Amino acid sequence: MVSIQVSAGKSLLEGYVKTPPVGVCELIWNAFDEDAKLVTVAVERGPIGGIEMIRIVDNGRGMNLERAESAYSHVGDSWKLAPGTTSEGGRPVHGKLGRGRYAAFSIGSIVHWVSTSKAIGGELATVEIKGARSQLDRFDIDEVALAQIEAGTTVEIAGITGEAAAVFDELSGLRERLLTEFALHLERHPDFRIDLLGTEIDPSAVISSRTVLPVELPDDIEGSATLTVLEWNLSNVERRLYLCKPSGAIVDELQAGIQAVGAEFTAYLEWDGFEQEQPLILEGDTQTAAGMVVAAGRAALRAHLSESSRRREAETLKRWKAEGVYPYRGEPKSEVERATRDTFNVVAMAASRTVDEARTQSSKALALGLLKETFENDPEALLPILKQFSQLPAARIDELREILERTTLTQLIALGKEVGNRIDFMNGLNALLFDKQTKKRLLERRQLHRILAHETWLFGEEWSLTGDDERLNEVLKKYLDKLGLGVDLAGDGPVLREDGSIAIPDLVLGRKLETRENHFANLVIELKRPSHTLDDSDVSQLRSYASAITKDERFDQPNASWEFWLIGNEVKDTVNEAREQEGRPHGVVQASKKYTLIVRTWAEVIGDAEHRIKFVQRSLQYESNRDAGLASMRTRYAEYLPQVTLDEVGAASDEGGEGAGQVV
Repeated sequence: MVSIQVSAGKSLLEGYVKTPPVGVCELIWNAFDEDAKLVTVAVERGPIGGIEMIRIVDNGRGMNLERAESAYSHVGDSWKLAPGTTSEGGRPVHGKLGRGRYAAFSIGSIVHWVSTSKAIGGELATVEIKGARSQLDRFDIDEVALAQIEAGTTVEIAGITGEAAAVFDELSGLRERLLTEFALHLERHPDFRIDLLGTEIDPSAVISSRTVLPVELPDDIEGSATLTVLEWNLSNVERRLYLCKPSGAIVDELQAGIQAVGAEFTAYLEWDGFEQEQPLILEGDTQTAAGMVVAAGRAALRAHLSESSRRREAETLKRWKAEGVYPYRGEPKSEVERATRDTFNVVAMAASRTVDEARTQSSKALALGLLKETFENDPEALLPILKQFSQLPAARIDELREILERTTLTQLIALGKEVGNRIDFMNGLNALLFDKQTKKRLLERRQLHRILAHETWLFGEEWSLTGDDERLNEVLKKYLDKLGLGVDLAGDGPVLREDGSIAIPDLVLGRKLETRENHFANLVIELKRPSHTLDDSDVSQLRSYASAITKDERFDQPNASWEFWLIGNEVKDTVNEAREQEGRPHGVVQASKKYTLIVRTWAEVIGDAEHRIKFVQRSLQYESNRDAGLASMRTRYAEYLPQVTLDEVGAASDEGGEGAGQVV
């Protein structure tokens, strides 16, 4: 027996110990390089079911004593190193750095090789090699009595690691790894087979498509490159980009680095230069020739998957529509509708495998309908549901999240929905304030200001995200009596008449906004009934109110600015003259160091709000009308509307059918 001391440091050798799946693959590659026709992977279990040994057996050429001593005494060197090297049987060899044997120690702590080969004269000879994880720099090699009756190598691994035991207890991950890594070689070399625990690894049974693409390389890169893309009828395939010699021999592997929700693929990039290039490609490398080839390969892969995704999506959607389970009807009528459907389709395709497992069409329709409702109404809740619903791994969910967060389609949808809601609201408000059919009923409505407290964007975009300020509200309440009787503060309970019916008082709405560090802008709005024409007494009341508030000890400070708005449908001539003073912005009737008084009409407020979004409205082609606006009010603020108005809106909706705001 000879003890071989490896001339390499322990830390370096530890780096060659990979994961159990990599260890199994490396041992199979060694068998392939020795012209094996069959590699069998088996396990031996103990009395209570635990794995005691993993055995990998091949019928390749095997090793003799001289080759074993040479191979096991060095790393970074191998008979396979020279470019273009093939096995005796003409196969392209996989490894060339003499590291593969160390991957076996990722499976167990004790590894025993028994290899039989033909010696001179055709006689068989057997060599035995033993190694341990505790001494990676030492191997015991001995020529022993014939242990096998034919050439080949048996690798027996004991002291199985917990990680390896988990891999063999749940074989799907290991089977997928063998399928994807050896797919091309099993296809190109029909005399080569792999048996995993009694089941043959057969990629052809689970490959949905195989595409070979030319890769366009930069002008200064020599040679040619091709990309083979295999798409799988499997779930949760770990996406890899294998770098291969033109013969198909794999020299390195990378993460695919491609976003393609729902796609299950493996790619093989072949290039002449991988014969000479250092196989290790660093992520982000765009300077070396190999790095530029990888970038070109990924670009080709991305384009292919995009086209494949469109084709797969079209086929799936066509089938869903034929089955009557697709939740949208007809063709999209605008870019917003098209964008909405495009983004929904991304989500639905991610779950398509699970959707199609439903036994009945009604189950499919229900699943897609639920996805649609969640997608449109509560997108934040979509990803957790989809994760459970589609059983996608965390990496795919993260990929989908990134797409949905960054895509301009999603931004367009969000923008379209927000703009649409605002346009409908303004149409509904117009009807409530000015339409003859509703203006008379406005006095019978539950307080309009309750609604406006939720729509403060109407008074300026800077107020769209502000909320009630408790301290400000307390001060506003304190001085409400200066505005006269029947004035209410937004957010309080309803004001009731003596007969118990709800009154429509004037409204005071307060908002506070920090405009810069420790400086606050305050907006106070008083709304008058539509039937009331604003006169000088209203302005005087508001002036008294503003003076009292700004002098209050809680707000009498230089770091605050105040605007007080008075809003009604119409104004007296004297008030209008005050609103048109030279040197002041239109509407300003008084401006002092402490506060500014502004009188505005509802037509002006709504007109300004419409102007702010008209460009976006025109771009999105969003159309709305009176009925659509009232229907939107009914949907969003039914609790504030009297039954008579609810009945009217409901009747209009039933009669019009298409009266709701539409994207056309």
